[in-house]
Formats: sequence, structure tokens, C-alpha cells
Amino acid sequence: MKIILVLWIFVLSLTANPGWAADPLAIPGTRVSLVPPADFVLSKEFAGLQGEKASVLVVEIPGAPYETLTAAIQSGAMAQQGVEITGGEELTGLPFRARMFRGKQKAQDGAEVNKWLMLVDAPTLTLVNVSALRDANTLTEDKVKDMFRSVRIAATTAGDPIDALPFAITASPRFSHRQALAGNGLIVTMSKPSAADKSQPGLVISKTFQQPVPKAQWNQAVAAFVKSTQALKLDKVEDPTPIKIGGLEGLQFTATGTSGGDPVKTLVTMLFTPTGGYTMVAMASPERFDAALPDFRTMMASFRLK
Repeated sequence: MKIILVLWIFVLSLTANPGWAADPLAIPGTRVSLVPPADFVLSKEFAGLQGEKASVLVVEIPGAPYETLTAAIQSGAMAQQGVEITGGEELTGLPFRARMFRGKQKAQDGAEVNKWLMLVDAPTLTLVNVSALRDANTLTEDKVKDMFRSVRIAATTAGDPIDALPFAITASPRFSHRQALAGNGLIVTMSKPSAADKSQPGLVISKTFQQPVPKAQWNQAVAAFVKSTQALKLDKVEDPTPIKIGGLEGLQFTATGTSGGDPVKTLVTMLFTPTGGYTMVAMASPERFDAALPDFRTMMASFRLK
């Protein structure tokens, strides 16, 4: 079960603005530092930077081979997330292998978004994802390339990536492995994900809505989530029921489907905030799901925003 890939797909689109600062900035919760746009600020909601019409998102992907992900992007895998890759090139003069991809995407409101991706062959594979609304025309590709060439990878993480998350949960004793991803996501499993135990139970938490979702549209949000999660293909979805956790309201439903071609059962909780919303996806192989369900419910019930 490709738990890390599921979360990576959840965090592939965000947005901000231009101008350049002189000093490298360490991105909390990651090993990455870079020279950012002068009017960008560190995001409080994900690992990266935010401005008015663009964003810089940093994603570390443990255990993912550089060649595999490069080939997947080149072969059109991003199209499943609505991203059309239009070109790419090797970035030279860096202390590591790196490749840049350029592309475009439509935002949820239909606006055109320019995309630039930098894939870094570091000890932990790293993706720097730049998104800019097309009318933010001062954020040119030359400026993006300058930022990419300023990227450096430290030996250790800048701060505790778990502490840097905008939310907290209490992991059940059996679920001892926690992995933060992109500063707004968390993977909780019984042990470190590996090819030897693809079907182990896991919980994925991510901020999946960047704008407020009116209550009248919550069911539509569920339908959009089910349709858009390409790495987790859901084929039988039960009717959502209301739920309240940590002072937040939302919907919860169970579903069956496949992940990476393997059958899975899932419990999905979507919680909505004044500025967006979070999705918690608990999943396991059908034969292991029922035993893990009490832990899933307990961990979900402990969710709190910081």
C-alpha cells in the first residue's frame, strides 16, 4: 500500500507573489534552505512559503527513488492531479542531481496556474513545488530558476517536523511510526513503511482544502475528494455521516477500493475549518482493517488544531 504516495498526491497544489531576498532561509521541518521571493513569508500551514498569488511548497519523500519519480513525472503521472507537464531540464552547478519541470494547472476556481517543480536527489528525495496564478506575471521562470539554484540540503532537519505541524494527534501505542510530510501532513503507521509490509494499517492526515467550504457544499467536497484521489481508488463509498472532533465539524464515511493495485478498506474523516479543511484517511488491507479500526477512531478523535 503506497501510503507515502497517497499523501504526496494530497499536497500537490497551493498558491503566492514576486521579488527576491538576499539571504537563504531554512524551511522549518525540512532539510531545505533557499533564497525566497522578498515578499514571501514562511507558511503557518505547510512547509514552505506563501505570498499573495504564489506559493513554494517543500515535500520530502522518504524511500522514493529519484529515477523512479523522474520517470513517472516525465511519463505524465501528474496528469492524474490535473497538472500538465510541458517541459523539463537538468539543473547544473548544484551539489546534487536535480531536475526542473514546468507545467500548468487549473485551480479549484478555474484560474490558470503556472507550475514549476524541482526534484532533488538528496538522501531523502525532495520536491520543491512552485505554483503561481498566471496573472502573477512578475514571477518569471528565470526568477524561479534562480531560487532553484539557491536550494541547499542540510544534514539535519531544521526543527522537529512533527512539532512544526499546524495540528496534533495522540498516536495509539501500536502505531509507533510518525512521518511528517510537506509541513501539513502526517503519516502514522505501526512501523516504517516498507515493501516487505505493503498492507500494514496506516493513518494519513493532510490539509486538503485551502479555502473555506460552506456547509451546504460538504457533500460535494466528499464527492470531489473521492473522484480526485487517484492513488487511492475508492469504488464503494458509504453515505457520509456528521461528526464533531476538536471543536470542528465535518463528515465521516467508510469505503473500499484499491491502493497501488492492492485492495483496501478505509475510514475517511473530513473536518472543515474557517480557512479550509483537513482529511484523515485510515486504511488497511481488508483482513487487517477491523483489528485496527478502534485505534483509527481513537487517533482521529484526538485531532486538534494548534
